[in-house]
Amino acid sequence: MQTFYTIALLLTGVILSNIIKQLVPRIPEAFILIIVGVILSFTPAFHNFELRPEFFMLVVIAPIMFIDGQKQSFNRIRQRFRVVFFLSVVLAGASALVVGVLTNNFETKWTLPVAIALAAIVTPTDAVAVKSMTSGTAMPENVNEALELESLFNDATGLVILDLALSVLQNGTFSAITGVEHFIFVALGGVIIGIIAGFLIVSLRVNLNMRANNPETIIIPISLLTPFLVYLLAEHLGTSGILAVVATGMVHNWESERLRLTSTRVQLTSATVWNTISSFLNSVVFLFLGVTLPMVWKDFIQMGTMTIAQLIGISLLIYLSMLAIRYWWSVHEDPDNPDHFLGPHDKSVHQLWSRIFAISGVHGTVTLAMAFSLPTRIGGHPFPYREELIVIATLVILISMLVSAISLPLMLPVKTTEYSLADIDHIRNKMVDYATLQLRDTIDDHAVREALTEQLQSQKGALNGQIIDFDEYQELMFETKDFIVTYIHGPSISAKYSLEVVNIYEKILNNFVAPNFNPREHFANRVHYIFKKNFKKVSGLCKHALWHVKNGQITKHQRTVARQKWLAAQPSDTFQQRLDVRDALLELNNEVIDSTDKYLDDVLRGRLLRKQSNNQYINLVRRSINRYCSMVRHDYNKQAVFVSSDLYIQAFQQEYNFIQRGVSRGVITPEMATVLYDEINQAQSLQLQRTQQLQIITS
Repeated sequence: MQTFYTIALLLTGVILSNIIKQLVPRIPEAFILIIVGVILSFTPAFHNFELRPEFFMLVVIAPIMFIDGQKQSFNRIRQRFRVVFFLSVVLAGASALVVGVLTNNFETKWTLPVAIALAAIVTPTDAVAVKSMTSGTAMPENVNEALELESLFNDATGLVILDLALSVLQNGTFSAITGVEHFIFVALGGVIIGIIAGFLIVSLRVNLNMRANNPETIIIPISLLTPFLVYLLAEHLGTSGILAVVATGMVHNWESERLRLTSTRVQLTSATVWNTISSFLNSVVFLFLGVTLPMVWKDFIQMGTMTIAQLIGISLLIYLSMLAIRYWWSVHEDPDNPDHFLGPHDKSVHQLWSRIFAISGVHGTVTLAMAFSLPTRIGGHPFPYREELIVIATLVILISMLVSAISLPLMLPVKTTEYSLADIDHIRNKMVDYATLQLRDTIDDHAVREALTEQLQSQKGALNGQIIDFDEYQELMFETKDFIVTYIHGPSISAKYSLEVVNIYEKILNNFVAPNFNPREHFANRVHYIFKKNFKKVSGLCKHALWHVKNGQITKHQRTVARQKWLAAQPSDTFQQRLDVRDALLELNNEVIDSTDKYLDDVLRGRLLRKQSNNQYINLVRRSINRYCSMVRHDYNKQAVFVSSDLYIQAFQQEYNFIQRGVSRGVITPEMATVLYDEINQAQSLQLQRTQQLQIITS
């Protein structure tokens, strides 16, 4: 149950953070998650929580690195190998060495291996944290690519350097040759294991995909287990589990490139599952950071004023040193290297991008996990200054995040798009209305026509009972009722139906009250309507019961006998006249339905010709008229109407055609078209899946 409570609280924290982000979009999401994590630390499940590095690296970091690896390709890494090597190995190693030496000189009581261990801990960078800080700004693509490639591999560099430092503390000796050999074995071994395991798993997936009847039920679970199995295997063999899962992820990227448009269902399902997991885990890392902070703070405030000031000073020194090293490397990046990311050296943009790259070296939860991975005892003695190292790592994380959150939004331009949400809504509404009209003209069955219309109109995203202009709805409702009155008194109807039938139908129409869709008045009117309806129903039942008691018609048999006597007393021609009037009313009602549908279609068509997209109220009027016509024929059947897949395919094809014509005419930008194409694809996939499920249920 403890595990269940922990997962439930993490999910609650992610949901709460997303809600807060919508309310205060100016605050970076990472800080919101950290604050929510601090709040969660006061719950029993996270009270006195201390991060377990092995669990965290396996369950959280391994899947994240696997997902990041799937976003890279072997060709891209091969082309960028020189830059990747310098970013993730040379720059990380140089930063660790410089920071270690400076820290050792500043804190003379520490041995060099302890200082190097601290430097290794603060080496990994977090590109996800940077994206959180710059969500509303336009980060240069080259700088963003450099940050992603750096964070993809420098975690492993930091872990290997930390392992070397701990080995020196354990054994008391250090050999440069042994250290380099160990580094090569751990790093290269992890990559090789990841590639081999990746190809084996991919081969298994491909074979299962070719032979299984329902491959996604087998392949998706294998995909979910892959990062955990590869990480555990690599760590068991003494190599880098992080590099192994990254390499395996790249192999899976290669598999996707080879599959192309085959096995589309498996690929789409897998992508959706992993995108959801990635979003959740990237939020969880900051929740864990927030949950851990109170425990670190508790140790921090017990260290005394002088120690606190000293630790803050060391943290600032470490951060400034790493900032300077990153900036120096950025400025002096090899100008002859065709793969340089930060622009030509003779351009002013190079200095700006260099500063952005330097400040974007944000440290995240991996740094904290490495700090907590320090053993409590080493070489038979308590680990020296373990609490101080954890505090410094935490301070470096917070300093790097604060500096980035303040500086980067000031340095980067605000992210802009060539369209607004209102533009998308405008085009989407016209697209849906256009497709609706095209299909309505080809469908004779009223029930199918209305069911398809309702389903297509739901693409607009408007909630039932909400319209933009209530006055337009009321005006069209009155105009439609006037149209019906004019129609039933027209020559074609007068020649076919008696005046009695027409007058009865008009009386029913005049008594019909359209529902109130005004959001300001709808709730109050709804409450009043329900109360009035139930009161009328109860009073009617009471009167009905009293009449039956008074006339001796209590039992079912008594009521049946009384009914038969009444029917026998009625003239046969009178009863037949009533049946004829009823049949005529139903036939007239069907003609009113068809004529009203055409009238409302013409209203919608006219608004589209005038480039008007706010047409939701027309569908609400159509819905009200359908409700009235159902009441006339006493058709209260709520059973769903089946609409064939062919009709939906035709409708979505009409939407595609609308967008294509808009793009060719220059009315719709390519960026807007991409968004709408994606919406149509998703709507089509979902609707066809639902139609297939309905066929299975009803067959």
